Amino acid sequence: MNVRLSTLIALSAACCGPGTALAEDSVTKTSPIIERLTGDIEVTPAPQKDGAVFYRAGDFRVTTPLPEGYPRPTPPGVVEVKQYPEVRRATFTGRGAGPNGMKNSSKAFFPLFAHIKLRGIAMTAPVEIDYSGLTENDTEPDSYEMSFLYRAKSDGKIESYGKITVADAKPVLVVAIGVAGDVTLDKVSASIAKLNDIITDSGKWRVIGEPRVLGYNGPDVPQPKRWGEVQLPLEVVGRPAE
Repeated sequence: MNVRLSTLIALSAACCGPGTALAEDSVTKTSPIIERLTGDIEVTPAPQKDGAVFYRAGDFRVTTPLPEGYPRPTPPGVVEVKQYPEVRRATFTGRGAGPNGMKNSSKAFFPLFAHIKLRGIAMTAPVEIDYSGLTENDTEPDSYEMSFLYRAKSDGKIESYGKITVADAKPVLVVAIGVAGDVTLDKVSASIAKLNDIITDSGKWRVIGEPRVLGYNGPDVPQPKRWGEVQLPLEVVGRPAE
């Protein structure tokens, strides 16, 4: 499975084109890092000619474009609060535990890859996985959603067929912890516990939803050098009711 996944990811750049073309003098605006809560590892940006930005933190690399406006990745071991913009994404909905790091990911990955390939949409990073029923005490989620993100809304229309739905995910405030290697379900549960403790101690935010995983690399990257994140959605404590 890993060889096949690796091949498809490599082919996506060739068969699906460069994605949204941006002028060389255009700089992609990214959403802010609201606050760093722990850690001191820095992230080095590497702007590309098409307006994309790649990233490096120590031995970790992101060499696939992020969606327009997406904040940079959080380095492994670092905890940050980040604001994400609205983003168009194609989502596969599945039942059961679903992806566990790279394991059990093909059921969702291949339909999503076929979706973007048929529409000439380029691969972006990260791949996002939203889990339902996964907690710090329970490593077996009830269901999951894997999403491929569009670099820009103009890359494709909103649509729905089979188990795939293309829709605009709303802006979200999150607390994120960077993770080295495959983001397994055990790592997700441990990260949830750590994030909950940090947010409770801060007194500034509260967790308002379930976890998601962001994976920035495919299986072509050696497992120890893969870069991921675990995130929990937040709201500001004392925010007036809407």
